[in-house]
Amino acid sequence: MDVLQMPEFPPVRSAADPLAPPPELLELARKGTPVKIRQWDGVEAWLITRFEDAKFALNDRRLSVDPRREGYPEKSAAYKQVLGQDRNLRTMDDPEHSQQKRMLARDFTVRRVQEMRPAIEQKVDGLIDAMLAKDGKAEIVADLALPVPTMVICELLGVPYADRDWFADKSQVCTSSRADPVDASEAATALYDYMESLIAQKDREPCNDLLSRLVVDQLRPGILTAREVIELARFVLIAGHETTANMIALSVLALLVNPDQRALMRGEIEPKFMANAVSEMLRYLSITHSGRRRVAVEDLEIGGQLIRAGEGLIIMNSVADRDGAMFERPDRLDLSRANAKSHLAFGGGAHRCVGAFLSEAELEIVHAKLWKRIPGLTLAVPFEDVEFYSDGSVYGLTSLPVRW
Repeated sequence: MDVLQMPEFPPVRSAADPLAPPPELLELARKGTPVKIRQWDGVEAWLITRFEDAKFALNDRRLSVDPRREGYPEKSAAYKQVLGQDRNLRTMDDPEHSQQKRMLARDFTVRRVQEMRPAIEQKVDGLIDAMLAKDGKAEIVADLALPVPTMVICELLGVPYADRDWFADKSQVCTSSRADPVDASEAATALYDYMESLIAQKDREPCNDLLSRLVVDQLRPGILTAREVIELARFVLIAGHETTANMIALSVLALLVNPDQRALMRGEIEPKFMANAVSEMLRYLSITHSGRRRVAVEDLEIGGQLIRAGEGLIIMNSVADRDGAMFERPDRLDLSRANAKSHLAFGGGAHRCVGAFLSEAELEIVHAKLWKRIPGLTLAVPFEDVEFYSDGSVYGLTSLPVRW
């Protein structure tokens, strides 16, 4: 079988439609069956692009997330050397994965997120107040998209918000596909040392936060080692602010360039509609653009293709969420879409994102308030001048200037 050479993965998006997955991948999806590619390190992997195939793969326990297994298709040299070495939710199969996930469950349940909503609303209102004081101009990434999830995850974890710029910079280096492995290693070590000092502090003086609970409930009884707590906390810190920050910025842009859908967001909005609108934005944008990585631990068939044990897979949920067999007119943003909640933006199966409810709540609150309080929000630069960021594990924006 022919193997497509893709040393740069994912391929570059179209300048004409940067909110959509790369045309090259959409074309492969239209062919239907899985396609084998060869990526940056010579490792070959099956590319899964159809919705039903992606959903099946995400739920199949014959596929492992463990990057230590031969054939696992890691994202980049830097990622392989740094975060790929961590042992946490992202890189564990059951039963270890379920054990660690239960340790976090209390802080990410629907009930806990509902309790957090008033505090998140207060934070968002304060940030919008500051934007409105800027004489009609603001920058969405710095003024709103990044601060909201960073404030929330810092408070939840027990990490000082004053350190946000420092750890955001280190996180970006760790997750960049273009980062020098040495630079990425240094950034990861700095983050490790930072979390280690915080955990030592929580051990001396526990507080009502996730880090303290990990120390008291898992570290002290010897259930987790200090290294395991540090790597788990580092994972939550990076994933907890980077993904939602980019999703907020991209979703604001998506509404700015879809005026018919933006109009639906103004005024009083029913919670049910807002929840569906957020699901549709997650489907439409699917920012985890480099796919969910797996390796087969035994033979299985996906989409009519035999996958051998030891072969890697890249499950392109961003492309699957544009599958016309699942979503009518998939390239259209439709906040009233009936089956928007079926999206795969948070992954699926045992490894579905533990922070999904929290991310959805933050997005709902931001959009419920932003378009009501600043109904005249528009782009302050031509669309073609908007700066996109594609080097990291998630797709996003470098900046988004707006005016009103």
